[in-house]
Amino acid sequence: MESWTSLLYNWAPVLLMIAFWFYIMRKVTFGRQGKYLDRSTAFMDRQEQLLERIAIALEKRNSR
Repeated sequence: MESWTSLLYNWAPVLLMIAFWFYIMRKVTFGRQGKYLDRSTAFMDRQEQLLERIAIALEKRNSR
């Protein structure tokens, strides 16, 4: 039993550092994705507006 506790005491700091590193990497990644998500949302909104204009123009053309 003593070997398990010494193993835990030896590896606990390493495991905590790895967990902290994953936490920081997730924060950094999601921060960057937020900017890209805003850009892509604006781009998709613009595409949707253009497609609606095209659809309206085609409907007018076909109704003649």
